[in-house]
This record gives sequence, structure tokens and C-alpha cells, in this order.
Amino acid sequence: MTYVTIDVSEDVYKKLEEKKKDNETISDVIERILCIPKESKGISEFFGLWKDLPKEILEIMKSAHKEMREEINRRFL
Repeated sequence: MTYVTIDVSEDVYKKLEEKKKDNETISDVIERILCIPKESKGISEFFGLWKDLPKEILEIMKSAHKEMREEINRRFL
């Protein structure tokens, strides 16, 4: 990734800082404000996404997935 330096007034910088969310950079804030889509890193960006979900939620998801599979099988058999 290439980086460039831009000049912004201190007031503008402070406004950008106010808009920052946790773990965001100023570049991230500008991308979000300008609605610039982030490039996908592929499936690897999703690895570990659910690692902190409560066990109860995972069980609900597994159950719903099983029900969907059974319904699909009923329709096509």
C-alpha cells in the first residue's frame, strides 16, 4: 500500500478523531465517510469471526442450520 501525506487543518483533524471508532485509523474514517468499499482479503478475513460467540448462540445456529438442511432435503426428495 502506498501512503501520501496530506495537510489538513487542526480543526479538521480533531473532527476526524471524533469520528474514529475503536481500532480505526484516520484513513479508515475517511474511507468510511467517503463510502469507499474495503477490498476483501478473501475467506481468511472471516476465520475466527465467531470465536467469542456464547455457546448458546452457536447451538441455536447449529439447530437452525440442521432444520434448513432437513427442509431442503424434504423438498428435493
